[in-house]
Amino acid sequence: MRVLHFILMIVTVSFLSCKDDTIHQVYQPNAEDGKDAVISEAYGNRNYSKLDKLHLLSLTVQDTIDNDSRFLLRIGFSNIPQEAIIDSAFIHLSAIEPGHFGKNNAFRVEVIKQAWRNDEVNWDNQPKTYNETHISVPATDDKLKNQKIDVTKFVSDVIKNKRPNMGLLFRLESEEKPYKGVRFYSSNTKEESKRPKLEVYYKL
Repeated sequence: MRVLHFILMIVTVSFLSCKDDTIHQVYQPNAEDGKDAVISEAYGNRNYSKLDKLHLLSLTVQDTIDNDSRFLLRIGFSNIPQEAIIDSAFIHLSAIEPGHFGKNNAFRVEVIKQAWRNDEVNWDNQPKTYNETHISVPATDDKLKNQKIDVTKFVSDVIKNKRPNMGLLFRLESEEKPYKGVRFYSSNTKEESKRPKLEVYYKL
């Protein structure tokens, strides 16, 4: 029943444009279907997959222990046909109070190349990424800035080259010089419209 509910959710937000035959799909998993988790350097063996937020932080614990945080996010889109030509794709993240802070809080998005379990992943066992090719997101001083991140190449590679979708890892561009970060809602939030979502436009 849960799988059927998720499929129906996808169908209701999909449409075919009569103008240019572009198909628009939106994927926005809830707490049951979502796969996202924060990982913390200071608490390397703890799993934080039940939080209502996703954050990237450069902090310290008691001014001595590094406490950088990253997060992982995987949104499935397996119903897109392999013959599809991806026009564009975007990850949408909604800012959560108390919001972004600090200087130089630019972050990057890396493609994950290893399988990981949402309820087991932590800093110590975090999966490896293709960090040589990443997406850069500029710093912001707007503490409640939402982000729309272009992931067209990632989605296209998965569809066209039959690469497994292992998801994405988000980390600060610089994890040095603490006290900066960005904060977003996770798929666990009760505010449905604020959950991370993937928007894909493609043609057949």
